[in-house]
Amino acid sequence: MHAVGLDGSIPADTLVPPGSAAEVTGNDQDRLLKRELSWPSLAALTFSGMVGSGWLFASYYAGKFAGPLSYASWVLVAAATVLVGLTTVDLAVTRPVSGGLVRWPAMICGPFVGVLVGWIIFLQTAVGTPSEASGLLQYATTWWPALFSGTHLSTLGLLMATAVLFGFNLLNWFGVSLMARINNLVTIFKVVVPVLTVILLLASGFDSHNIAAGGGIAPYGVASMLTAITGAGLVYAFGGIQTPSIMVGESRNPRRDLPLGTFVGFGLAFVLYLLLQTSYLFTVPARMVASAGWQGINFHSPFAQLALLLNLGWLQQLLLVDAVISPSGALFLGVGISGRNTFGMGQNKTFPKWLARVDVASGVPRNALLVNFVVSVVFLFVFQSWQNLVSALGMFFAVAYAVIAIAAGASRFDPRLRVTSWARGMHIIAPASFVFSALIMYWAGWPEVRMALLLTLIALPWFAYRMRQDSRMMPASSFRNGIWFVAFLLVIGLLSALGSFKGSGAIPAPVDSIVVGVAALAMYFWGIRSSRRWLTSREAELAGGDY
Repeated sequence: MHAVGLDGSIPADTLVPPGSAAEVTGNDQDRLLKRELSWPSLAALTFSGMVGSGWLFASYYAGKFAGPLSYASWVLVAAATVLVGLTTVDLAVTRPVSGGLVRWPAMICGPFVGVLVGWIIFLQTAVGTPSEASGLLQYATTWWPALFSGTHLSTLGLLMATAVLFGFNLLNWFGVSLMARINNLVTIFKVVVPVLTVILLLASGFDSHNIAAGGGIAPYGVASMLTAITGAGLVYAFGGIQTPSIMVGESRNPRRDLPLGTFVGFGLAFVLYLLLQTSYLFTVPARMVASAGWQGINFHSPFAQLALLLNLGWLQQLLLVDAVISPSGALFLGVGISGRNTFGMGQNKTFPKWLARVDVASGVPRNALLVNFVVSVVFLFVFQSWQNLVSALGMFFAVAYAVIAIAAGASRFDPRLRVTSWARGMHIIAPASFVFSALIMYWAGWPEVRMALLLTLIALPWFAYRMRQDSRMMPASSFRNGIWFVAFLLVIGLLSALGSFKGSGAIPAPVDSIVVGVAALAMYFWGIRSSRRWLTSREAELAGGDY
């Protein structure tokens, strides 16, 4: 047993504090990960994960969906993101295992929920990396038009994006310290260029008539503002909130470093996105807004094209350079994060154990990187454009966040846990986060919900197969304790089909959102009761491992 310092630090020869679930399992592979990240590095990683291709496109698509009401979209998604950050940090501090986003649900809610969430997050991370590659190449069409065809990457563009993904997987091959050093350098550029863009665009082209010219504050109604949360990539833009918690196994002092790294990085990104939204809404030429409306404006490289319209040719060239650097930083980080998540799925036996092997010299789960590269290329060829990729990602993020909220709420009932919780008021934070996540899923619209349901339920046969292979690690009782999650997805799907967000409209707005919120709250308490029953069961004790 290793002692935990009074400041919450963990000795260098171990990864986890005494009494945590990870220590009980004795996962030697976790101890091979190198603990080299301080809170400034974690803050830079969080910021970099949030300011990748998102800053180049999200403001444009948010304006296209909702016009000036897109400010409300940003505030809503920021509130949801803070709640998610509180739940993930609390889980990471009490259970500091790498790839925890896929391991905490299995520890606390049981292996059935762990398998489903692991599959969702695997899809999430597999879609995330090609989104950055596609964003990088979409801006590059200004230099090389053959990369893009209509609204998606051309065959040449897809091949180039594949080459980009390969290159960044190769860079991640060599360790977390290289990741942090490169990211710290890239982050400096990613702060300077967006801030300079905001200042110069507003100084050169600010026009207060844009709001009236585009039809007022809410030209497309409240529903469009809510749909923009996922459809415009806003949930995706703040997906980096989970980065420090996922990489807690490589943090020097989790109790101190994780909260600082998470919320300093998020706060900076949130302010930047509000400024970028302002610079977009008030510098698009009023004649364009008046003639086509916000939805009729079509840009492939929004801020670069705006700079050219305002006769800022040198800024356009700088933005085109940054369109390579910003997505590159987020892509470099995303490849590393996805590798840790797949590593976590190998550790909790959702995926084969060989995916949890860590290379001793580099401290990197290389097998996981290879598998993720292959899957990300498949998704790249399926979705083919930045907006299609991030719209799918928003749904996967929301589903994963909902289960993380259950895990955070039920965590205190774990009889094996001996580490003090970091966040106070989790009995309020967790249900609020769960309800917000359910609403974000619903607001995405019936087509996106339907897709997420189908892709998630594919994992059911996989659980049945794993249960037949090892009934001790995947007992049938975990299915009974996790059936709430399947019911939750089906309820959201049914309400989405009947609701006003691209559904049949049988349940009108805003009644539909209220019904979803109430149903989600009921599902939350069902999930908490089921998770508590699992945590105190004999099967959980026999399962051992990450459970």
